[in-house]
Amino acid sequence: MAKRDGTVDLRIKRTQKSIKNAFYELIEEKGFDHISVKDITERAMISRNTFYLHYNDKFDLLNKICDELVFKLFIGVGKQLRRETRKLRVDIYGAASVIKMGIKTIEEDREAYRVLLSSSGSDLLTQKLQQGIRRALDLISSDIEGISEYSLQYIISGTCGIIKYQVTHESSNIADEAYRFAEIHFGGLIEALQESKRNGEGN
Repeated sequence: MAKRDGTVDLRIKRTQKSIKNAFYELIEEKGFDHISVKDITERAMISRNTFYLHYNDKFDLLNKICDELVFKLFIGVGKQLRRETRKLRVDIYGAASVIKMGIKTIEEDREAYRVLLSSSGSDLLTQKLQQGIRRALDLISSDIEGISEYSLQYIISGTCGIIKYQVTHESSNIADEAYRFAEIHFGGLIEALQESKRNGEGN
């Protein structure tokens, strides 16, 4: 239930957090395929009825967690992406700033990403990340000639790869790593953006 001021009841937040934490622990211990709602409720110390007030089953729980993570990530990344593409100059530094924003957002939910992207987790988060990255790229590549589907898939796969790497390795130099990743994976897209701008200015 919501409070009169429109905020979500803190009890609901606490219950959902307890369910999610139990879910992550069990995935690490047993793997997603081998856990049940009973396992989750016992670990979270809640009743089955309480669980079903929030989620239909473990698949619904997983789906909602993934949706929340991806929505939060691309809200921040989308804003940064729009800021960079509005600039007259599109370069590696701009791409790196978008990647840094993404990395910082992921760090806030590092444990969830680490568990769900592990071999014991599910492919669902990876699939939703790929879809989100594709939508973000479509915002800037739909009017650019010369960017092939192969190139877009390369960028999408590379971005998912760096996310998995980020949550499984400690790093103290995110800025440099973001720049290197942008240079490797986004170089072709940035060149096409720059060429598109030059052609537009020449017309």
